[in-house]
Amino acid sequence: METKNDGKVGLGGLIALIVGSSIGSGIFALPATVTGGANPAGILIGWAIVGIGMLSLVSVYSNLTLQQSNIDDGIYGWSRNAFGHLGGFIGAFGHGAGDAIGNASYLVVLFSALGSFGIFDYFGKGTTWPAIICASAVLWIVNYFVLRGVKSSTRLNNFTTIIKIIPIVLFIVLAIIQFNPHIFMHSFASTQVMSVATGKWTHVSLFNQSKTVLLATMWTLIGLESGTIFATRARKLADVAKATIIGALIVVFLLVGTTVLALGLMAPSKISQLHDPSMAGLMTHMVGSWGGTLIDICLILAVLGALIAWVNLSAEEVRLAGRGGSAAKWLNGLNQNEAPRNSLLITTGITQVLMIIAGIDKSSYVTLLSFSTSLALIPYLFSSIYALKSVIVGTGFANRSTQQRVYSGVTACIAILFVFFMIYGAGFRYLLLAAIVWSLGLPFFFKGKRERHSHFNKSEIVVCSVIFLMALVGIYALVTGSIQFDA
Repeated sequence: METKNDGKVGLGGLIALIVGSSIGSGIFALPATVTGGANPAGILIGWAIVGIGMLSLVSVYSNLTLQQSNIDDGIYGWSRNAFGHLGGFIGAFGHGAGDAIGNASYLVVLFSALGSFGIFDYFGKGTTWPAIICASAVLWIVNYFVLRGVKSSTRLNNFTTIIKIIPIVLFIVLAIIQFNPHIFMHSFASTQVMSVATGKWTHVSLFNQSKTVLLATMWTLIGLESGTIFATRARKLADVAKATIIGALIVVFLLVGTTVLALGLMAPSKISQLHDPSMAGLMTHMVGSWGGTLIDICLILAVLGALIAWVNLSAEEVRLAGRGGSAAKWLNGLNQNEAPRNSLLITTGITQVLMIIAGIDKSSYVTLLSFSTSLALIPYLFSSIYALKSVIVGTGFANRSTQQRVYSGVTACIAILFVFFMIYGAGFRYLLLAAIVWSLGLPFFFKGKRERHSHFNKSEIVVCSVIFLMALVGIYALVTGSIQFDA
């Protein structure tokens, strides 16, 4: 019989963590997002590619977790084993900082949703100063819950995950009942797409339609790796692999279900014109105004739940760099509840600074989310490369069949290609901004090297120099206005 360990997370908690962190605000806006540049055929092709890419990445996470149980710190451990301590630091700190930036995007969209209610109209689009002040208060309240320990914040995440999924499932059930095949097939393979920006019909090939869907849905990948980040807190490492697969399947079902079924309710050109969150407009279309209100409330709960998960995850990922020796030991500091006290201070501080910048610059939710995602892509790439390297040299395959080794190699190759495409889709401008974040964190890496009494090798000098150069270019581009965010 399995004994329970205080402070450890079980299978159910890990699944809720993955679903709760992946299902944030994006799912509620996704119907309008994907139909803004595609018709049903293009959307289905795009989702097929995204689905294959998502499941390949998830397979990489699951395979590595089961094959190399000695690495219990997920993306950080795989990045370190692939590219040394500097690779591990870039993977962990970059991912954690990216999550922290994502938390700022969640807070912006949370108060934007509240601003849709007349009584809270002074919150505007989430970047007014009343919104920034209240969002900051929410951030530090969530910070308090995380400091109370893993079990306390996990219970809260479990509750919000269940509450927010119920209305989404209700939407899917109602959409199945009211699905109209004639609406779905009317513009199925049409190359005429309504431009959201101009309001005019334009010719878009099926290939470019599917590409639009790929770029619109790539952000939905963020969060599927949550279980691996929390592997050190899991009761059993095998639960991490199970939770990753189960959580991914739930997320894919919800994402694909909402977007594809919406195509049988309204023409794509009409869906793309709906006010965000577009799912609320579709729900209103099906059942009346109460349905739209329900979705708005659900959006608020979804963002709050995702925020709880990501405040936890961002601090945990940065902590792992200190725990593994790739950064200053200070980052591994825990309080009496075994919560990551010091790394939480860093990541919450990053979120707070981004909230203030959002108030000054009126940075949109999409801009912040894009910035966040660009920081997560490099750790995804590192993990996938390490998975392929493990297949080639045979690490973790001593007692496994040739078939399992071939399968792991194929999924790793697909994942690498998919992540490269996502990096291309995100754009070089976001990598320049990511370099700024990496360079700000490098002092923690330098301190870690001193603590290990380790000298810089040539590759570390070259990589650090490139990061600083990219950061300078990024800062210059921001100051001169060369980088523009038109999202």
